[in-house]
Amino acid sequence: MNDIQVMNKAADNIRILAASMVEKANSGHPGGAMGGADFVNVLFSEFLIYDPKNPKWEGRDRFFLDPGHMSPMLYSVLALSGKFTLDELQQFRQWGSVTPGHPGVDVMRGIENTSGPLGQGHTYAVGAAIAAKFLKARLGEEVMNQTIYAYISDGGIQEEISQGAGRIAGTLGLDNLIMFYDANNVQLSTKVEDVDAENVAMKYEAWGWKVIQINGNDVNEIRKALKEAKAEISKPTLIIGNTVMGKGAVGADNSCYENKVSTHGQPLSAAGASIADTIKKLGGDPEHPFAILPEVAELYAKRAKELEVIVAERYAVRDVWAKAHPDLAAKMEQWFSGKAPKIDWAAIEQKANQATRAASAGSFTIR
Repeated sequence: MNDIQVMNKAADNIRILAASMVEKANSGHPGGAMGGADFVNVLFSEFLIYDPKNPKWEGRDRFFLDPGHMSPMLYSVLALSGKFTLDELQQFRQWGSVTPGHPGVDVMRGIENTSGPLGQGHTYAVGAAIAAKFLKARLGEEVMNQTIYAYISDGGIQEEISQGAGRIAGTLGLDNLIMFYDANNVQLSTKVEDVDAENVAMKYEAWGWKVIQINGNDVNEIRKALKEAKAEISKPTLIIGNTVMGKGAVGADNSCYENKVSTHGQPLSAAGASIADTIKKLGGDPEHPFAILPEVAELYAKRAKELEVIVAERYAVRDVWAKAHPDLAAKMEQWFSGKAPKIDWAAIEQKANQATRAASAGSFTIR
């Protein structure tokens, strides 16, 4: 594993970039992005498996962001991974830019889902996990054995759409699904405890999930939780990470601006904090905040090399599988081509007095 000091430096780099993006745009949500930086850094630099040269690789892991307002965090870690330029980060929330306030799906840049209404990312991830299980059963674990990761916030956990998704994931035993819950106890205009008193851990356990509670800003605890979740063979896993809203934010007098509601939905300066002093505290240069620190660049270059080896091994296994199962290989190519299967619509008949639910069940079969 990587050196803890380097990992912490990388998380701070994400914080600097995220806060600076919002500050330059004079619009956005810096606090949550700063609190979640540690998790996404550990995930992208040590766990997430994908092909940097072929983003559409079928066997890749997927990462679904539920809280779209935390896009500065995602754009920042993707910039460290080489998917966005620093100039593009500076165009955050500007008309026509590739870094809008809420991300739109762009697999080539590492964005697996469009995010807007809270709770949708939860359902996207559950759907992807179900699809991955289906593909694994039909094609084999040699080519379909990925992990689906999701990131959700307090607001997303509260949405009713998340309840249905959570229940079905537990019922189906989706052990290929790992969701990080960024529990920072802050919402847009209040602390979570003022409006919601439910026990999230018990709720998900009741639905059949494995639940792990950690310090969401501690690298070793994040690593341990992800390893434990990856080893689970019968349940989806919820990692409840207790994080610090606006981690690292300070005022001009070095006063603490962490855990404040005010840093959730506006630039740090508008919240009363000092963006310059915050950047200094985090190890950046206030005059040039849009930068990737040398040791952080080295960390992500190292991960890129690791992924080259991992992916090459996966492709070698796929090639052997394809030669042994040409019919399945052709089927996989068709399924991932984006082309709809040919259907003889004229042959589909609606029988008299038959319920539409029964008619549709008899008309379409996935082969």
